[in-house]
Amino acid sequence: MLGKAFGFGKKQKKGATQKASVSTGDARAPIGNISKMLNASGRIGLQTMQKLAATYEKAQFIRFVHQPVLVGSSIKSGSLFGQKQIGSAEMNRTVIFEVDNSDGGGSDSESLKYAIYPLVKGEDTTGSLNIFSIGRVHGNDMIMPDYAISKQHAILEIKRGNYFIRDCDSTNGTKLNGVRVEKKLARLNDGDILGFARYEFSFLFPESFYDMLKSSGH
Repeated sequence: MLGKAFGFGKKQKKGATQKASVSTGDARAPIGNISKMLNASGRIGLQTMQKLAATYEKAQFIRFVHQPVLVGSSIKSGSLFGQKQIGSAEMNRTVIFEVDNSDGGGSDSESLKYAIYPLVKGEDTTGSLNIFSIGRVHGNDMIMPDYAISKQHAILEIKRGNYFIRDCDSTNGTKLNGVRVEKKLARLNDGDILGFARYEFSFLFPESFYDMLKSSGH
């Protein structure tokens, strides 16, 4: 179900991988070229990132990735109310998600670990470079086509090298380390856990992301 919701297994944009091929002879990796590797949802493949981590030295990898990434970690158990009643004509309606607290919280997901979203703009993006939008529909930088995610769910902002998040009055809310985030900006730190409805992601700086790829094969 999750694989269908996030479109895992879909091909990236034609030529994306070739454009961002890695040259081991480079003394320095080009800054931010990871944007050329994103698919239409703002996602990048796990295997691609593993190859980059295996090819680049740490400093090169950090320079190439440039910005933090959101890495899928767990899915909250619960119920989606009204999902069965939704028809194709009602795809724009967000479904209320209620967490099942009896199971102790989230569960690890082999599928969700493939959901890697670098906080960079795609090549065709025309919006502000310091604003990164998260939502269910096209037009967002990070697209999560799931009934529990609002059309525009949350916004990440970059200010003077610091990272912040705010909720966009979403139906099922945004959480930072388990605490609900409101419209006021909340500062992010390396290793924080962000929750969008039933999905949780680790917020990782490039260095931590590199260490994760090298140590756990994630």
